[in-house]
Parts: sequence; C-alpha cells; structure tokens
Amino acid sequence: MDLRSWLGFLESQNRVVIHEGPWDLTHMVASRLTEYDGQKTVIFRDGDRVLVGNTFNSRSELAQSIGAQDAKVLHSRYRDALAQPLVPYQSNAEDAPVLTVRESSVRLDSLPAPLHHARDSGAYITASIAISRDPDTGIQNWSIHRLQINDAQTLGILILPRHLAIMVAKAEQRDEDLPVALVVGLPPGYLLASQAITPYGVDEATIASSLLGSPIAVVPSPLYGIEVPAESEYLLEGRIIAHARDLEGPFGEFPRTYGSRSPRPVVKIDAIYHRESPIFQTILPASREHLLLGAIPREVAILNAMSQVSPNVEDVILTLASGCRYHAVAQITPRHAGEAKNAMLAAFAGVNEVKRVIVVDSDINIHDPEDVEWAVATRVQPDRDIVVVSGALGSALDPSATPDGVTSKWAIDATIPVGVDKARFEKITVPSNNVVGD
Repeated sequence: MDLRSWLGFLESQNRVVIHEGPWDLTHMVASRLTEYDGQKTVIFRDGDRVLVGNTFNSRSELAQSIGAQDAKVLHSRYRDALAQPLVPYQSNAEDAPVLTVRESSVRLDSLPAPLHHARDSGAYITASIAISRDPDTGIQNWSIHRLQINDAQTLGILILPRHLAIMVAKAEQRDEDLPVALVVGLPPGYLLASQAITPYGVDEATIASSLLGSPIAVVPSPLYGIEVPAESEYLLEGRIIAHARDLEGPFGEFPRTYGSRSPRPVVKIDAIYHRESPIFQTILPASREHLLLGAIPREVAILNAMSQVSPNVEDVILTLASGCRYHAVAQITPRHAGEAKNAMLAAFAGVNEVKRVIVVDSDINIHDPEDVEWAVATRVQPDRDIVVVSGALGSALDPSATPDGVTSKWAIDATIPVGVDKARFEKITVPSNNVVGD
C-alpha cells in the first residue's frame, strides 16, 4: 500500500474533507487540520499542489492501515513485527515512483510545508522519515525528526539522544558528513514502523515489512545508495554536515508546549526527487495523528518491560492528555502481593519519557479516564500505594523537568490488594429489566 491507495480507501469511507482552491501555509492549513483533528483526513488541492494531513485519526484507522480490522490487535501485531522482522525487496530505479522526477535545483522553500503554531520559528517538515546508515556497519535506521526550513538548501534538525545521534557522533569523530535520505508521503504503517523502540542496529524497514504483512519495496537513493521506500511521494537526499550547528526552534511539540530554540545540527539537501504530481504530507504536532504514532510503539515497549516481571499484565495505554508520552495506565490481574508494584516500576524502564504509571484491575476500563479515577479514589491509600522516584531521566520536552530531562516519577497501585475480600470493592450495577409496563 502507498499513500495514494490509503487516501483512496479513506475517501471511499467518507472520511476525507477536500479543500479545493488556494490555501495559505501560514496557519491556515494548521487551522483546518485542528478543526478536523480526530475526525477526518484533510486534502488541500490547488492546481498541481497537493498537501495532506490527519492521515489517520484514531486507533481503529491506524489498525485498518496495516490490514487489521480491530484496534485491539494493534499491540499484538506490533509485538509480532518486532519479534519477526521481514527483509524488504529491492526495486529497480526505473520502477520506483519516487525517482520519477528529479528537480533541476534544490528549493526547499518551494515545498508546501506549513507554519503550524503561533510561535514556531518557521515552516517545518514534520512527516518525513529520516534514513541513515551506521558509518561502521552500514545498517540503516529510520526515525522522524522535526525539520526547520532554514533556507532554499538547508534544514535544522532536532536529534534526540537515540540511534541517529549515535550515527552522527560516529561520522563527526571522523570529521565526515553523514548522508541522509528524507522521505515524505507514506501511509501510516511506514510511519508507525519508524517509531519502533528497538536495540541499536535494527533496520526499521524490516519492521515495516513485517507490520504490513509482506516485504516493502526499497530502492537505492541515487547519490548515496541509501535504501528508501520506492513508493514514497518525495525523496530529499542530503548530508548532516559534520560539526555544523544553527539555531532551530521554537516549535510546538507533543506536550502542547514549545520546544526551545537552540543550536542544532544542519542538513544540506543535495537533490530532490518525487513522483508525478506528488502529494506532500504534514503531521500537525500534538494532533491525534502525532500522538498515536508515538503511543503504539511505546505502549508495546511498556508491555514488554512489565511482562518481564509479571505474566499477568493484560493491556497498557498512554493517555492523550499526557501527549501519549508521560502518563501510562496498565491493566493487570496480580496473583501475588507486591506483583503490581513490581510491574508498575518496570514500566519506567520500558520508556524513559513515562513519569506516571497507574495500575488497575481487569474490571477497570483503561480507556475511560473516569473509570481509572474511580479506581484511584476507591482502591488507593497514598501512604501504601504511591511510590515516588526522584532524579530519573525523563523527557527534555517536559517543561517541568530540568533542561536535560531529569524529573521525578510516580507510580500508583490502584489494584485491589491480593488476599482481601473483593466484595468491598465491587462496583454497583443496576440489573436489566426487560418487563414492559402497561
């Protein structure tokens, strides 16, 4: 599946709003995407210019994008993809839609990249997968980064201390630029695969193939031979310049606050390729699309970590209100005293960004904030059930943390203590009455 076939499916389901005619990249696009956030995909068309956002709006749509009919299977499908990666297949350059057209010159300022939030420092590319190779092993990495358009040929990039940062550091130790391919315009499954939380050295292209059920098509990029998805709409090929830094930000981020303005690495774009009549894709920061893309891989990482200490963990979600990063709720049926506490502390090891975990029993709907709060209200004694961890590594984008992300974390055991009379904690119910009165 490519982006076009996914959009066609959404149109057939009446899940698309089309804006025909002129549109303004300065806040107007972001305003329309906000209006339909969590509801519908928005396609902007103005002659040959096409822009799309909100490419999925719910867990159920994300599940459908990878061929699953039920959002409940997302976690299991993702866990299977991590456990059983699938090697992509090599496409010929002449068969790769993304290489159909090479622009005669590099003009990043001509791309339909929107200005999203009021204090953003400029137009940003937000839906690009950055693909680079380890300078030593040649193994590739996929990741998504915010990309500030500095001028016609350069981008500012925020690189957090993860896998791409390791590759950049290796290249800079040699005083070498790091080649990078930026691909734009892909269906949700590719974007979801790029967010996988894996050990260093795992190529997310293999996760995308497994997640989508068959090997994806990749093609070597013309300048640097980086394997990129052949069905992409755009390919921006360039280099992360060794030791170069320029100011980037502020930028509206997932916590619904602004990421700071700081000196950040610089990407020099050497060539731009695209399909015929290409579709440019944007992700509205802090939208459902943005938050859920980050949620699923992190929820799976938390599930895996908690399952290492308890076989009785049933489900986990990261809450939308916390940006699908900071607050987790887990469902568990503990069999032993202390088991729930061990599991909730393990969640912090699964994802650094998480700073609050609530564990509840299986009778609590973790997707219902009111039900979760009821469990906290009726099953928690603070001196017994709340654990606070100080001086832990969290998210540098959390405004309450230190600038380098050091934070306190807390965990709440809202399960019924093992061995007590559960009748005291039973929810009241109203029996159904099907008798029709006179």
